[in-house]
Amino acid sequence: MINKKLQDELVELDERPALESRSVMSERAVQGIPLAIEAVIGRARLTVSQISKLHPDDTIHLDRDFGDPVELKVNGMVIGRGEIVYDESSNAVGIKIIDISPIAQR
Repeated sequence: MINKKLQDELVELDERPALESRSVMSERAVQGIPLAIEAVIGRARLTVSQISKLHPDDTIHLDRDFGDPVELKVNGMVIGRGEIVYDESSNAVGIKIIDISPIAQR
């Protein structure tokens, strides 16, 4: 018959690989979670009255100058900055990364 201490050590050894593989699987699962990235070009503060008076062709002035970097956000948190770029071949707008947060690089 195995004594209690030896039995506990054997159980601990048996569980280690399972815990490690679960950790790797959990990391892979987390890495596959899709996130929405927002590119914020600027902000404006308007009253309800001002918004209710907006019409097509009106202009809302933002708090940034043309050519300033845009903020890249995930879940409301800024993860970097970038420049707006245009790909003529695919007629698409994109963001060229200028700066990325160390948190986002993990």
